[in-house]
Amino acid sequence: MKEEKLKQIVNDLLWMAARYAHGRNTYAPGIIRETVSTMREMYPDWKPKEDKTLEPVNKQAVQQGFAVKEDYLDDIFNSQSTTT
Repeated sequence: MKEEKLKQIVNDLLWMAARYAHGRNTYAPGIIRETVSTMREMYPDWKPKEDKTLEPVNKQAVQQGFAVKEDYLDDIFNSQSTTT
């Protein structure tokens, strides 16, 4: 029961944290990725609630060195994505 409540708390906070960190060139995206990775490791059946408002990184900007893919968090909602 407590674990289910904690998983719900993570889900309730994750979308807001991801929106804040998405696209930032700081440590924030990495912390979000670590959290998702840890949750998936601890609870393989856990899936974060998808947030479709997060725009994917511009691939051209990454190729030109203006953006870093790992700073964009749209992929964390894909269960197949690597998060670390």
